[in-house]
Amino acid sequence: MKENADLSPSLVAVDWGSTNFRATLVIDGEVVERVESAHGIRHRNGRDYDDLLFSLVGHWFREHPKLDLVLSGMIGSREGWHEVPYVAGPAGIGNLAAGMATVSSRHFDSVRIVPGVRWDDPVSGTTDVMRGEETQVAGLLHSLPTEGPATICLPGTHSKWIVCREGKIERFRTFLTGEAFDRLTRDSLIAGDGKTGADPESAAFARGVELSTQAGGGLLHHLFLGRAEMLTGRVSAGDLPGLVSGLLVGHEIREARAFAEGPVVLVGRSPAAEATARAAKLLGLEARREEEDGHLRGLLAIAATAPPRH
Repeated sequence: MKENADLSPSLVAVDWGSTNFRATLVIDGEVVERVESAHGIRHRNGRDYDDLLFSLVGHWFREHPKLDLVLSGMIGSREGWHEVPYVAGPAGIGNLAAGMATVSSRHFDSVRIVPGVRWDDPVSGTTDVMRGEETQVAGLLHSLPTEGPATICLPGTHSKWIVCREGKIERFRTFLTGEAFDRLTRDSLIAGDGKTGADPESAAFARGVELSTQAGGGLLHHLFLGRAEMLTGRVSAGDLPGLVSGLLVGHEIREARAFAEGPVVLVGRSPAAEATARAAKLLGLEARREEEDGHLRGLLAIAATAPPRH
């Protein structure tokens, strides 16, 4: 199938995150083949990155030996193959292309890794970072308004709300929503019975979102109220994960909507995206859904903008 034919370098595009590996073989703008693996950088069992990459995609290079090989994600982190410095926001596709690092390889001519992005908040003096999401955003910029700001929401383990303007990542905030949910529902007073999931259509989820709007106490107090909700019989132990999910996502959205600008684009069809969409509806926040994750388009755009390999 033809995909991103307007961005048509021939290359192997790799999304290499903490828990998963995804590679796509693209020839003249055509997606020829894909490889997916659970060998994220945390799950490589001590294997050398160069050897592992060759075992997963090396067969493509027997037929196409001169392909460019472009990676993004946590592979460029301090824990990855080679730490690539963040580029400072505001950052567009050209900044990401200029910030790519070339890494030597025993099996390939060379490997290029896309940098992450950092945003230094001039008001609070804090710094937020992303690595991997910037490539996804690069693939979604074409769908945003050409004038004025827009906000991309990437729900997940570490949810990102990213304000974009004039084709650039302007600023962003990260929320530990997914990771907090995972930990709280495994070993805490509000873990529930361990038998049920968090259905965003459930009454318990809606109750969690409602609790997130209560004045006073903040998130930590509201989370403990989940325990009280169970003790008073308002929710069952099996419903606690739904309530906790609603609370966490509700707090995320309430904080993020004050930070966001312009129309909100909610990306993906994952469970986290469905929970965020449901909570947004309950809180009266309009968000356009976008199913394309944008990663491949982003890598193609960055590779097309970068200078050729030497």
